[in-house]
Amino acid sequence: MQTDGISIEARDVSKYYLSGKERFAALSHVDLRIMKGEFISVMGPSGSGKTTLLNCLSGLDRISEGTVFVNGNNIAEMSDAVISRFRAKNMGFVFQNYALLPVFSTVENVELPALIIGEKASKARQIALRTLELVGMANRAGFKPSQLSGGEQQRAAIARALVNNPEVVWADEPTGNLDTEAGRVIMELFSELNRNLAATVVVVTHDERVASYTRRTINIMDGRIVDRAGGKGR
Repeated sequence: MQTDGISIEARDVSKYYLSGKERFAALSHVDLRIMKGEFISVMGPSGSGKTTLLNCLSGLDRISEGTVFVNGNNIAEMSDAVISRFRAKNMGFVFQNYALLPVFSTVENVELPALIIGEKASKARQIALRTLELVGMANRAGFKPSQLSGGEQQRAAIARALVNNPEVVWADEPTGNLDTEAGRVIMELFSELNRNLAATVVVVTHDERVASYTRRTINIMDGRIVDRAGGKGR
């Protein structure tokens, strides 16, 4: 089991894929600890395994070998149904392409995770509106995604990730589709939320400017962690 201060722990984690008759290691014997409340980045070039690492640590993808603990829970041993419920209650996800449902308004997109875990519709709407206010999007609650800028869509996606008050927030290239200024705004928002909400935030990026906002950087190459460096922080 983990100590109380550890949010995420990977022990000798490997992830293999088959390519024809050959086995390809997307992750190879990864050992990693992320403390509660940390704000970290995972950096590496395309194909290095950084997104695979995020997917395996969060339970979006099954590991081939090893063990992953999230807040003391061994997610490698959970069934698909159990791990889905665990993610919904304890984790939030932010993706490069925002992943907002185009037919829903901003507030309807944000309240979806609350409805999924069984919150009553009226309560889910109240929580969603409060969370939109937290990210500066209360005045866009009724807008459809197509009516929002890229930066606004990503802020809505962050609100959706936060609506269930998760202990861990995963962000995969959250500024990848944004211009420099919009990306700066998003990373400053992550910094503020990490300070104020004390959630553990893990950002996958290839951009050193993005990594500079985090307090620690994990570098990955060819499926292996090659070093761990402290970030500048903000």
